[in-house]
Amino acid sequence: MKDTQEILSEKTTPEGIERFLASDFVEGIGPSYAHRLVEAFGTDTLRIIKDDPEKCSEIKGLGEARAIKASESLKAVKYPIPLLSFLFSCGISEMYIDRILGKYRKRTETVILKDPYYMVEDVWQLHFHTADKIGKKLGIAPDDPHRLQAAIVGAVKYFADDGHLFATVPETLEYASSMTGVSQDEIAKQIDATIDDGRIVRSKGVLYLPVFYNAEKDGAEKLLALAKSVPEKINVSDIPTTDGNGLTYSPMQIEAIKLLLSSPVSVLTGGPGSGKTTVLRAVIDVLEKEGKHVLLCAPTGRAAKRMTSLTCREASTIHRLLGYRQGEGYHKKQLETDVLIIDEGSMMEQVLFNHLLDAVGPGTQVILVGDVDQLPAIGAGDVMRDMIKSPAIPVARLEENFRQEEGSMIAESARTINSGDMPESHPESDFIIIPESTTRRIHDRILSLVAEELPCDKGVSSKDILVVTPQQIGPLGAKQLNVDLQQRLNPDAISLRRGESVFRLGDPVMQTSNAKDRGVYNGETGRIVEINTEEQTLMVEYSDGNRSRYHRTELSELTLAYATTVHKLQGCEVQNIVFPVTMTHKPMLYRNLLYTGISRASRLCVLVGEEEALRYAVENSAPTFRNSNFRHRLNMGN
Repeated sequence: MKDTQEILSEKTTPEGIERFLASDFVEGIGPSYAHRLVEAFGTDTLRIIKDDPEKCSEIKGLGEARAIKASESLKAVKYPIPLLSFLFSCGISEMYIDRILGKYRKRTETVILKDPYYMVEDVWQLHFHTADKIGKKLGIAPDDPHRLQAAIVGAVKYFADDGHLFATVPETLEYASSMTGVSQDEIAKQIDATIDDGRIVRSKGVLYLPVFYNAEKDGAEKLLALAKSVPEKINVSDIPTTDGNGLTYSPMQIEAIKLLLSSPVSVLTGGPGSGKTTVLRAVIDVLEKEGKHVLLCAPTGRAAKRMTSLTCREASTIHRLLGYRQGEGYHKKQLETDVLIIDEGSMMEQVLFNHLLDAVGPGTQVILVGDVDQLPAIGAGDVMRDMIKSPAIPVARLEENFRQEEGSMIAESARTINSGDMPESHPESDFIIIPESTTRRIHDRILSLVAEELPCDKGVSSKDILVVTPQQIGPLGAKQLNVDLQQRLNPDAISLRRGESVFRLGDPVMQTSNAKDRGVYNGETGRIVEINTEEQTLMVEYSDGNRSRYHRTELSELTLAYATTVHKLQGCEVQNIVFPVTMTHKPMLYRNLLYTGISRASRLCVLVGEEEALRYAVENSAPTFRNSNFRHRLNMGN
């Protein structure tokens, strides 16, 4: 009987071997030599490199020293080589191979041969199409029940990736059929089996992944229990009419302060310049004078730092507050506090909110703060909007604009856009629109603005300008703009490379995942202050002074931060923003995206691009609807 490695080796192709040898799993070969070796030795290449490296030195340009180094590198690979070669032969990218190995480690071969389709639900960021490449390579039949059930899970997961807590049955069947090429009727026969296995949940006639069903149902129960509690009375009639600096609260702000202080659960919402921070500081002042313990938190590290700066009190990320550890989950079971205040509520996703509510003790006051007109959370759910729509939750909505009195056009322009009207600009103001007619002209003008024009005309350093764009890909996407801005602003500094990514001394960078061991969280930005080419490491200094060292193999945790997307900037405030507006980004041109991007700037916002695209975005007010029953469960007590 053949063992697993023999089975995988038989299904490995020369193309897969070449991709494996050119990957970061094997040092010292690279794409060019990998191609020459496979061209010479075919499917026998791996054996020859490992056991007969002298023969490899016959390849032109390879040399004996490089051949021996390649052999040593191959022997040092910590995962089974037949497994890696097979996965590359399936057309799986290196990123997804890393995720699969990270999930299963020594069990990977067994999982793949038993049922590769189970990975669809087990590996969160792995989609059905990726598992299907492996299934097809193993010869699994198109109508195999494992494949069809995985397609059902994959369809529901697809809608979750788009922000929805559930998918309807027709949506699920249509998408699963499009992925598999199998009829909806045949796939429908597998729904009950998939439910019986606990892989999906049917509730209120729709389909959930279990994690989202539990988060929605349990979260509603916990929030309603908190909302029905009776907080200790605070004499709201004695609220001061001015803050510590002599600033007089408006009548709307006074009413908001009273509502937040007297409600066990409440929401504070308003646009830029509406006075949310003023109200929040007043509420915290009163609570602290009453001897209440107040905890402040936000969904991201950057949002928490901004909250700390605005309130002059320590704020934490929700992950840090709950003692989150990568691969282990949340360790803090109970938050010892009288009042919990959560900033940037529009970013709150359902699962994270449920974890937070898990740790909130009975009788704790909860206040959610944010701008409901901004983009919804990147993750699934629409917590803040659902709470606002529910009569069970009191809402304080601020509608004034105090920044207009200070002469700022940024907040006023954001409000104008949010009302569906075209904004105006003036070259001497803090909100400027620069018309450019083509993608190339927009691209070149952005580089010019960041490198020369704004430093010269507005006196701002290029280091203090961030390009914010609707999407990652394309000539005006964050990925390409980062490369081009790096080349324009920092072309010759010492560098370290991993794959296609090049990091240079002095580059701004962003952490792309939570790394508790480093004390760095997703979205935090810093600058490369040291590169050691011998040790293949670089040092990043973050905005809070924290320094962290990265080996070349860990550079996937970082991305350049000359440019970023609007979604990545949520919960942050930066001084100076340059924002491309182009019809090439048409699928992303929504009013709330434009509004969110503009409202992130505190000192200067420059829009560069086509009037047609700007008008399209302003008029495109299609609501960001998400499948959610959270508000209905709040209304009906589940």
